Amino acid sequence: MRQGAVEASFPEERIGALDLLIEEVFMNVCCHAYPDGTQGTATLTYSVPAPGELSVEVADQGAEFNPLAVAPPTPALSLESMKIGGWGIFLLKTLATSLTYRREAGWNRLTFGISAGS
Repeated sequence: MRQGAVEASFPEERIGALDLLIEEVFMNVCCHAYPDGTQGTATLTYSVPAPGELSVEVADQGAEFNPLAVAPPTPALSLESMKIGGWGIFLLKTLATSLTYRREAGWNRLTFGISAGS
């Protein structure tokens, strides 16, 4: 994915944001898409639709799940009182320039765009 960011002329701080988004999405697939220890497939692809723009798709054949339908988490006054869950989706909605989900032929397909600018 870093190669795509380089191709799209991302500065290092935006590559860090991209890394964070990919880690959040991919870890959620690993932890939740295939329940009860079942094995499955996940793919990660990218394209550079325009200079300074990167489009990333994370796809899996796990349980159907539309992360865009999940209510955002409620911020708490302190870290100790914050609930676990939903923050990866919050990050996606905050950092991505576009975000779509579709279920297609047994695959979950989450696509997000991110730009080289902040």
